[in-house]
Amino acid sequence: MAEKKGVLVETERYENLDALRVLSLLPMLPYQHVADVGCRSGFFTVPLGKYLFDGRVYALDAQQEMLDEAKKAVDIIHLTNIEYKLTKGDKIPLEDDSLDGALIAFAMHEVKSATALLEEAERSLRKGGWLAILEMNTDELDLDEMARKAGFHLQVKHKLNDTQYMLLMRK
Repeated sequence: MAEKKGVLVETERYENLDALRVLSLLPMLPYQHVADVGCRSGFFTVPLGKYLFDGRVYALDAQQEMLDEAKKAVDIIHLTNIEYKLTKGDKIPLEDDSLDGALIAFAMHEVKSATALLEEAERSLRKGGWLAILEMNTDELDLDEMARKAGFHLQVKHKLNDTQYMLLMRK
């Protein structure tokens, strides 16, 4: 990771990825409540916060350092619709049926149990809610099958670039 203006920038995962293009592929509305699961330094948290101006973004991460970096990035532009929550294990610290959407970017291979995280996402999402998972093409997890078993159905798979893809699913 490189440092830029006090904010950690994760160039390896994000150098070829356009956050706004990714957000344009999501079925979001400006008043919705969306979780950025594994938010890291806020690469998606900031544009989500801008788009969801009448909604709420939950920036979730297992490392307090990453939440602090995301907060620094958000504070620069004075967004007030973001809550930061430290996660423990594969648990999403939100109420049942409290989210309209969830974004999990490059985090499925870092959790102890990807299946447990998908089940937590399913628990946290309202009926009809969406889940977007971004991963590298080299990912060996069968995320489509795991998500189906957790109660999701695949809507579309987007090729984001030569090395990354996104699965968009509904509860």
